[in-house]
Amino acid sequence: MENFTNNQINFDDLPKWEEVVFTPLHKDYLNVVYIGNAIFSVILTLGFFALLLFNDDSRDYILPLAAAKILVIGLLFWLTTIAFKKKGYAVRERDVIFRKGILATTTTIIPFNRIQHVALHEGVFSRMYDLSELQIYTAGGSSSDLHISGLPKQQAESIKTYLLGLIENEEVETPDEEVQLPETSLESDDSKATDESNL
Repeated sequence: MENFTNNQINFDDLPKWEEVVFTPLHKDYLNVVYIGNAIFSVILTLGFFALLLFNDDSRDYILPLAAAKILVIGLLFWLTTIAFKKKGYAVRERDVIFRKGILATTTTIIPFNRIQHVALHEGVFSRMYDLSELQIYTAGGSSSDLHISGLPKQQAESIKTYLLGLIENEEVETPDEEVQLPETSLESDDSKATDESNL
């Protein structure tokens, strides 16, 4: 029987992801987000004028409504700017890290061995600035997927090629590592497992 050990791990010896130098998103991606905000602002303004046109009672509150609209638009652009500055990513030897958040910071770490598929997405406005979104799909389902927007297209393609290469190498090596056990061995293991479960 092999010696079983379960020694305590010193937390000071563990690698610290906080020491990772995060790469910020490309500065042109902020313009892409601003364009989206501008489109939303135009729609909000049209809705504001439609309210005044079809609702006579709302005209009595035109100044408060206009002030609220301006406040919402200003707050949207301000929060967008802060959120952009907080975002960053890093590719290490064994995982991909993405950080985001305004009041609370969320850091997502995706190990390479969890990645199942990698894709690139280019929006209409992102294409204007030669930017792409890196989409990483994992074995954990949609809740574990990671999307990193605002990457230069060439850099996003390089990361995609690198990650896909790791996935393909793992798939090639998997069949060689599988060992076909004799039928008698399987039966022996099953009986042993049954005996142990009865103990």
